[in-house]
Amino acid sequence: MKFAVALTLILGSAMLAGCGKPAPSVREQEAAQTASVATLSGWDRLFGAPQETIGAINQAGFALGAYAAKDGGFTATGQPRMFSNSNAAKPNTTSVAVTGKTATAIDTVTYALTLTDPVDATTARMRLAQTVGEFLGRFKIKASPDLLRAIRLGQPLDAAPAKVAIVPSTNGAPERIDVTFTRSPATNPANNKTQG
Repeated sequence: MKFAVALTLILGSAMLAGCGKPAPSVREQEAAQTASVATLSGWDRLFGAPQETIGAINQAGFALGAYAAKDGGFTATGQPRMFSNSNAAKPNTTSVAVTGKTATAIDTVTYALTLTDPVDATTARMRLAQTVGEFLGRFKIKASPDLLRAIRLGQPLDAAPAKVAIVPSTNGAPERIDVTFTRSPATNPANNKTQG
């Protein structure tokens, strides 16, 4: 019996030794990810650091939750924020959604301004332009004048990685302005190039 126990211990030790290093701890994994993100800047950092990006968005009060698995990808959404005239029957609001295919990178960030109060739409668009400009500034990205102008005037724009889309009012749904930033090969963190 002692021989069987000793043999089991020897075989168990040999199997463990053959596995190599133990798996990194959660703390070690977090430290490695932090070190990796520290090398990124500009667009690379915006798309390659989901928690930092969500934190930057939440500084404007959108209350996004964790970047979590959903429908075969990852997403973070929060609460809409009122963007103009709180006395209106239905004030204009903006919401933000962050989506991606993996937990380590973001593919899109979308600000969606819902225009339920057309009387105060200009103020809402101005606030959205300011919010977007401040968000990009947190990553040391200068928002292009064309992007900010398109948001303020409610005009479409397609200037990768940014796109402003005007979604017309249909079937009782109000008009919406979507400002989307989409990761492309040029802004892919895997390229290890710094943009900005």
